[in-house]
Amino acid sequence: MCYDFPVDSYYEAPEVYDATTTGVPGDVDFYRELALASGGPVVELGVGTGRIALPIAAAGVEVIGVDLAPAMLAVAQRRAAEAGLADRLRLVEGDMRTFAVPETVPLVIIPFRTFLHDLTVEDQQATLAAAYRALLPGGHLALNVFSPDLRLIERRMMQGARRSEPFGASREVLAEHAVQSGSQVVTSRLRWKEGGSVRRATLTLRYVFRAEMADLLEQAGFEVEALYGDCTGGAFTETSTEMVWVARRPGH
Repeated sequence: MCYDFPVDSYYEAPEVYDATTTGVPGDVDFYRELALASGGPVVELGVGTGRIALPIAAAGVEVIGVDLAPAMLAVAQRRAAEAGLADRLRLVEGDMRTFAVPETVPLVIIPFRTFLHDLTVEDQQATLAAAYRALLPGGHLALNVFSPDLRLIERRMMQGARRSEPFGASREVLAEHAVQSGSQVVTSRLRWKEGGSVRRATLTLRYVFRAEMADLLEQAGFEVEALYGDCTGGAFTETSTEMVWVARRPGH
């Protein structure tokens, strides 16, 4: 399965998620502008604690936020209520591979590498198929994933999971990364202190290459409209660390 949330897993600790997750530069503005242009409603897969969805809702666009982690949804719900946005943010506990919406929408977004939680090609295909079904003809899918750095992957394969390093935006959370090159799966084992004890969690992702992602989108029926190297519209190059995809469901 793509998602498995044992006790103390990363997504069962929203406070740690928020402390380590800053997204990539410009991603809030990028997805908010797409949402405004679409007119909404917008489906966000992997809504988490609402980092992207709440600014979109604050801009006046209805968001349907899908996530499989109840702890994350609870935080997003509370924040929406506190901001007076509960009427514009509808939260759904669900799996991005099988989600469905009552009516098709003009935009589906999968921000900040959530797509990489699909750990097999079949899972990736299922998520893209579900997004395609949720879209109006002419609607758009937008997502961003990191662009794999082969030198870094090779170095981490040689190190195994022995080296600890700060995780994300927090120096209080340490991570050890293990890479399975054959399956393209990266497992990050996290630990941090809480009170007088040490908590642990696991985060697992499957990285994808540019040609692989392009093929997946094409096989799902999408037309790729743009590939950027960042969330500010910069060109994608060999040195880009991010792949930002915008694809369209054909039709009018």
